[in-house]
Amino acid sequence: MSYHILYEACPWHVRCALFDENGRLLTLRFDDVNRKLVEGAVVWGRVRAVEPSLGGAFVDIGDVQDGFLNLNTLPQGSKLTSGQAVVVRIARAGFGGKGARLDGRTAVLPPAADSSCPQILKPAASALVRALHDANNHPVTVWILNAHVREAVCKVVPERAVRQLDQSLVQADDAPDWLERLDSALDAMAATPAVFPFAAGTLIVEMTSAVATIDVNAGPMPGASKQDATLAANLAAAEEVSRLCRLLDLGGSVIVDFITPKSKAQREMVADHLQASLQTTDDKFLEIRPMSRHGLLELTRQREGPSLNLLLKTPSFVAGRIGLELWRIPAGKQPALRRQQVLVNPQVADILKPQLAQNVCLGHLGRQVDVQADGALDIGRWKVQG
Repeated sequence: MSYHILYEACPWHVRCALFDENGRLLTLRFDDVNRKLVEGAVVWGRVRAVEPSLGGAFVDIGDVQDGFLNLNTLPQGSKLTSGQAVVVRIARAGFGGKGARLDGRTAVLPPAADSSCPQILKPAASALVRALHDANNHPVTVWILNAHVREAVCKVVPERAVRQLDQSLVQADDAPDWLERLDSALDAMAATPAVFPFAAGTLIVEMTSAVATIDVNAGPMPGASKQDATLAANLAAAEEVSRLCRLLDLGGSVIVDFITPKSKAQREMVADHLQASLQTTDDKFLEIRPMSRHGLLELTRQREGPSLNLLLKTPSFVAGRIGLELWRIPAGKQPALRRQQVLVNPQVADILKPQLAQNVCLGHLGRQVDVQADGALDIGRWKVQG
């Protein structure tokens, strides 16, 4: 029952993918130098305005948008005024024009009165620590690609739990296909709509500004009656729905369109199975409403931050993914490789060009990498040549 974490790092982006004992991707955590104001970070911010009618205050935390602080999270009797400095914890990161959700409950003490404001007083837990937390009490093996990250990983986990993934090996036991599994999952998440295969068919995930929808489509199940096949497909889909809600961080209302069950008893069986799976694996799950006779079910889940399939399409994440792809071939692995060219969307190029400076590339990769902006490419698409 051991879980596995694939740990990848380049100078500006760290990524930790958590897989269960069956090789299914459960969560994906990452650190990025361009995205530090995430859940768990403690910030010394400054109040822009107090809005009693909203029960909160807008606080400058150094982000593009001010964060919103619920006044009920402050110590009893506390009062805020415009311009006041205050210590806050980020409860939910900002995204897509919406500011972060802030919480005043934190044990971090304020800095000296003359300290710069805003500033991060305590960074969020690292991607590796968050991935280990996701694994709960399961034993974990951490797989690294390059020896240069071993020291950083061993500061968090025992060295006996760290294994280096030698990509030159072909034996399944020595070289698990974590890279292929992760790349396949990322490609599925970044697609529109996102399609995820499972044992009995596919799940199609689509997002709107208000809700997320998951459509269950069954594949062929030879040898089973239609009624048995429908129940089996829906039960298997329920487990995948639970996994995807957690992996993609689907928040608010999630509408699941199951294959129409053949009876009320089947509807209740599938709903109970989904609820049990969510209660066991997902601490953000809130409630499930009864399934309709046509197979529609609504569940609600606390939003932790922007959904992962939206984050995957941001310039900073794409730049990080490209960096990790380049760092999979470190210096000395391919002596004949002396130069590469990366064609990317202009927004991604603006991030990559300073990161892929000549001294960085030659020092870490042993080769020059040229970044070229191509306006014809979408943000989520790129080409690596050479």
